[in-house]
Amino acid sequence: MTSATTPWEGKVWSGGWIDGSGGPADVTDKATGETLGQVGTATTEDLDRAVEQARDAQREWAAQPYPARAAVMHKAAQLLEAAPDRLAPWLVREAGSGQGKAAFEVGLVVAELQEAAATAAAPYGEVLRSAKPRLSVARYVPYGVVGVVSPFNFPAILSMRSAAPALALGNAVVLKPDPRTTVAGGM
Repeated sequence: MTSATTPWEGKVWSGGWIDGSGGPADVTDKATGETLGQVGTATTEDLDRAVEQARDAQREWAAQPYPARAAVMHKAAQLLEAAPDRLAPWLVREAGSGQGKAAFEVGLVVAELQEAAATAAAPYGEVLRSAKPRLSVARYVPYGVVGVVSPFNFPAILSMRSAAPALALGNAVVLKPDPRTTVAGGM
């Protein structure tokens, strides 16, 4: 499923594909034990660097108007919907999903991306009740950097369910997929 020309082979993403300081880890087919490829692993120093990069990127991302952030979510949904084979085979081989479950999960990821796009356009805040004669308003603002640790059982949707809304609302995300489903959970 991978080749020597795959840019992420043996790498981690941290502003670009780099060698993780923790070395490579095999990605295996759950049914056969066959090695499908390798991903890089990160150390705590790599994580610290990723969080710092995310903090820097988040300021610019949060400053984008909501239609621009929503457009990114829509584009990701369109790309996956047009080519579900970008993800489904990884769910089958790496996560051990059946074909039907993999197709269902891909559909959930597409829906989550579409929902996140809609969330970006949600009301900016709300008017709060007040016993005093004044107007009280709560305004929603991005939090900053959100850490997501995703599990192995539904790796793609459980990663996206946390990452997409956070991104759509102007946050940055540092994602750590389960080591058993690093590709399907990190894609």
